[in-house]
Amino acid sequence: MELDFLWEMAMEYGYLSMFLVNWLLLFGLPIPNEFAAAFSGVVTETSDFKPLPAFLSAYSGLVTSNLFAYGLGWLFGNRLIEWLQSTFLQSGIERFRQFLAHKGNWAIAFSFFLPGVRWAMPYVVGADRFPLGRYLLYALPAGFIWTVAYFTLGRSFPYAYEAILGHLQWFLIALSSIAVIGLMVYLAIVRKGGKGGQV
Repeated sequence: MELDFLWEMAMEYGYLSMFLVNWLLLFGLPIPNEFAAAFSGVVTETSDFKPLPAFLSAYSGLVTSNLFAYGLGWLFGNRLIEWLQSTFLQSGIERFRQFLAHKGNWAIAFSFFLPGVRWAMPYVVGADRFPLGRYLLYALPAGFIWTVAYFTLGRSFPYAYEAILGHLQWFLIALSSIAVIGLMVYLAIVRKGGKGGQV
C-alpha cells in the first residue's frame, strides 16, 4: 500500500509530491518517515526524476513541515502540548522532554534520528519558546543529514530499500549513528569557526 501510494503521488504530482509527503506525514499519514525519504531517492534511479530537484523537494518539505509544527507550538504553547499528549504523540513528547532536559540544544539535532521523537520535537521546542535562530542552527543540518542518508539509501538500493527499511533495524541504527557523528563534527566546526572569528 505504501509503495503504491507513493508511486501514484510521484506520477501525479512529480517533484511536488516529495515535498507534500512530509506535510502528509505531519498530519498522520501512516507511512514511516524513513520510507518516504528513501522513496525520493528511489524514483531518481527508477524513473526520469533528477536527483537534485528530488532531494531539494524532499528536504524543503521536511524543513517547512517542521517549521510549521514549531510555529504551532509557539502560537498555542502548552495548550497544544496538553492536547497532543492525548494523541499518538504522547510518548514521543514525554521522551523528547526528558531528552531535551538531559542533552540541551543537541536534543534538537539528535531527535531527527529517533523515531517517535522526531515529530514531537518541533511542537515541544516551539511551545517552550526556544529561539528560532538556535532551533534552525540545530534542526537544519540534522534534517539535511537525515534526508541525505535516506535519500542515498533509496538511490543506492532502489529495488531493495523496502526490505532494508522493513527488516534491518540495525542497519538503520548504524546509519543514524553515522549521521549523528557527522552532525556533531559539523556543529563542532561551526562552533570553533565562530570562536576563532572573535577578537
